[in-house]
Amino acid sequence: MKLENYVFSLFKHKRLYWVLFFCFFLGVIFRLPELEIWLLPKLTPMRYYVVTDYPHHSAEDTDLSVSVPISEMVSSVKSVKRIRTDSEHGKSVVQIDLEFGASNLEFKDQLYQTILEMKDRLPLGARAPRLLQGEMKERPFIEILIPKGDRKESDSFNFSLQQLVFQLERISGVTEVRIKGEPKHSSFISLKSHVLDVFPITVRDLESQIHAAIRGGSLGKIEGYTKDTELKFASQVKNHEDLFEFPIDLRDGYSVNLGQLATIFDSELPNEKLTRLDGRSSVYLALFTDPTANPLKISSEVRKKLQNLDLTLSPFIFFDASNELRIQLKQFVINLVWSLLFAFLFSYLLYRSWVPAFILLTSVVFSLLLFFHLVLFFSISINLLSLGGISVGIGMLFDASNLVVFSIRKKLENNIILNSVTKGIRSVLISLFSSSLTTIVVFIPLLVFPLEWNSFFYDSGICIALLVFCSFISSLWIVPLVIISFAESLKGADLNLTFESLLFLKYEKSYKIWEGLNKNKITLVICILALVSSIGFGFHWQVFPKQPNIGFSLLLAPKTTLSLTEELSVVHELQTEIQKINPNHPSLVVPREGFDPKKQNPNQAIPIEWKLLGLKKQKELESILSELLSTKKWDWKLEPIESQVAIALPFLPKDSIIFLHESAHELLKVTNQFNGIARELGFAGSLNFSPKQIIMEEWYRNQIPIPELILNEDDLMQRVLYKGNQLFLGTIGEANKRDLYIGIDSSNFDFVGIPDSKNIRFKTKTYESTFIGSLFTSKKKDSYTEYHRESGLFYNEWVGESLGIDSNLFKKEGGLSVVFESAKKEIRRFYLILILLFLLSFVYIYLTLVGIYESFLIPCFYLGISLLYLAVTVASIFILFREFHLGHYIGLIILLGLSIDSISLFGEKWMEFQKEDPNEKKIEDSFRWLILPIGLNSGTTLMGILPVILFGVPGSEFSQTIALTMFVGIPISVFFVFYIYPVLFQKYMEKNI
Repeated sequence: MKLENYVFSLFKHKRLYWVLFFCFFLGVIFRLPELEIWLLPKLTPMRYYVVTDYPHHSAEDTDLSVSVPISEMVSSVKSVKRIRTDSEHGKSVVQIDLEFGASNLEFKDQLYQTILEMKDRLPLGARAPRLLQGEMKERPFIEILIPKGDRKESDSFNFSLQQLVFQLERISGVTEVRIKGEPKHSSFISLKSHVLDVFPITVRDLESQIHAAIRGGSLGKIEGYTKDTELKFASQVKNHEDLFEFPIDLRDGYSVNLGQLATIFDSELPNEKLTRLDGRSSVYLALFTDPTANPLKISSEVRKKLQNLDLTLSPFIFFDASNELRIQLKQFVINLVWSLLFAFLFSYLLYRSWVPAFILLTSVVFSLLLFFHLVLFFSISINLLSLGGISVGIGMLFDASNLVVFSIRKKLENNIILNSVTKGIRSVLISLFSSSLTTIVVFIPLLVFPLEWNSFFYDSGICIALLVFCSFISSLWIVPLVIISFAESLKGADLNLTFESLLFLKYEKSYKIWEGLNKNKITLVICILALVSSIGFGFHWQVFPKQPNIGFSLLLAPKTTLSLTEELSVVHELQTEIQKINPNHPSLVVPREGFDPKKQNPNQAIPIEWKLLGLKKQKELESILSELLSTKKWDWKLEPIESQVAIALPFLPKDSIIFLHESAHELLKVTNQFNGIARELGFAGSLNFSPKQIIMEEWYRNQIPIPELILNEDDLMQRVLYKGNQLFLGTIGEANKRDLYIGIDSSNFDFVGIPDSKNIRFKTKTYESTFIGSLFTSKKKDSYTEYHRESGLFYNEWVGESLGIDSNLFKKEGGLSVVFESAKKEIRRFYLILILLFLLSFVYIYLTLVGIYESFLIPCFYLGISLLYLAVTVASIFILFREFHLGHYIGLIILLGLSIDSISLFGEKWMEFQKEDPNEKKIEDSFRWLILPIGLNSGTTLMGILPVILFGVPGSEFSQTIALTMFVGIPISVFFVFYIYPVLFQKYMEKNI
């Protein structure tokens, strides 16, 4: 279609086109529920974990019996890059890293098949392996704390709590609700070992009788029995008081009351007393969700449920993962309003008319509507990363429309409306098309090249490209449509030539000053400054900006058997000190994940976790912990709580040394020795694992010729496992249910362990009590609390910020292997790939420009200018910033496309001049032609990205860096347009082209 026919179609059917515009607007309203809103983009997981529980087995047995067989089976699966195993008491974790570019679906199919086959090779007692993707730790989506009420209102509180959990579990997208610290008393049976030894009964028999007593049972309706009658056995133990009188059968018609064999008492469990928010006892609810569900919708539903509660509960949301996305959305709205408002006012000030400002505003609104439909069409999600790309791209929405508005408005001076619109579009069409297409094309290599980080920034890059495309479509459709509709208003608008003349006088003086300067010296100064800044002050090359932590997690565990009273005292002291250094943020204490609440002593300390959101003073906290926590009694570890973006990051390169040895003991000796040397030499780093050495005592059965002394191994196991601990039996009570636990000698916390295993008493097959030393001999050996393997060898890893360690420090003897991994090499490889992609971008742009201009020389000249511009911009970045990462690279890619925009626009105007025209006239006419579009484009883009820079929020560091790079590059681009381009076009364009 010819341009004249298209413009005439707009004029003749403008009402139809306006109807289409409003249809786009209405379509947004109706399609809004279709928008995919995720917390993070759908990234292809490159790391998997196979987790297998092996209860009541040591770390050494778990390593040999579970971890090694699983790792051997997994090694046969295709595309596996690395296999590491982590074995601890009762648990095996096998980490699987994939080769980059591997077929994820094919790998998962083989892995699932392998997991199904594992059951036959695993020992008895090992549970079914579980497969986790991406990360080992499960992280709650929302954490809710509910302060415990008065005991007098406990029934009402418990009912409201149960109703809340029931409602939360029914929310679409919520997969699980975990609860800790429920306000209830439990009943405890503490068997007296010295009394139990007198009676002919084992622990297992006694436990079975109590089990049968607390259970009822129905036989249903029996045929032939009394009509409409159901038979049911009533439970003998219905409440806490019944336990004292419950008869324990001792065989041969003898029985004894349970109260004579045990101390029976009620109490709260440690996990109930140690679930606290800011020192106050609370109930903790953790909500886990489907990652593909809309996080904002789930969060909104949860908040509605909490608001509709009665006054019995006062819930407090401690953590909501959707807050990061919600903050980003608010920031996006601020950026959008800021950009639209500023562009509207700025265009009015430059044009001195409301009509051009209204045209720009309408065009940008349509661009956003079209962008929304394309996002739905391409199934692009709105997430933490894509929002950053949209925020940066908003500032670029005005460029194409402003250029068309300015060009058409110039042609309206003495022309009819249709001819003016046609000439105005034609005069900038090539520039408009080349600038938009090159900005889109420049992202193609980055989006399609198989790079590990491709999927991470794909959404951001595609959003910027789509915004540029929508701006191009809007400039050719909505701008001429609005101009045709309001042509009369535009004709009477003041062109404000006085303002242009005033600006030109200022420009003329500055241009003469610029001509008199020594360009070579200026270039030399810039190069020296960039070199001194990058070398003298230090310059860090990174892959991705470091994400700030949102807080810290303190993992606290008692080393020895400590009382709950002592742990509560320590918690109170820590709470007081933490409140001093972190007064404006809540602190949460909960039992550690992996802690089994069904096996605990009501008087014994348990492992706990502190969650400290907003804490920044890490060193002060470590100092407090060192003062208050005795190293003889407590093990503690401080871990950062990472933001959602940090969790989603692909594997970041790091400096590390991996030690491999066939002996765990020798490996530990070598790594501890190296750790000491590294500290003496001042190297920053630490070992990943520091396993604790323990004593493994193995019992061997003796030959027993006397039948009366045949041992009852089950009773022995129960005596050892129940000593000082409690095991969950079930629930008792009708209206108010309470948990029932059983243990041995656990009523008072005077128990400090088993001093000598030979003195443990247990029953024989004839119910005689005997010592273990009479039937077993024992042997002790050294063992460890955890074992780690890689490729079948035991390994440990030293990770540091910088690696400058001489390899001669290691004596690679006796089976020791040392593998160095350098972050610098990985980063260097990463940037070599980016340079290759950058060159491919130039090739794409060159081919695009050749097709547009039907010339091989003009694109070379334009790209040469663009390279010069990028060199100056990169030098400026080196001077102003101390680091360079992927965000700066994306910013430079965008600036490359924008530079082609200004170069082609300048070239279009310059080619209109005759060779005999004086240079002063060319410079003046070029300035008057470009000052308004370049000024408005630069101003709106700068102000559009300014909120991203000034009001950056945690998680927006990537988009903030893109905006900073553009904020540096755009003023340089303006300087090039008015001071560098005239010189270059004079010297080379007229001579060679």
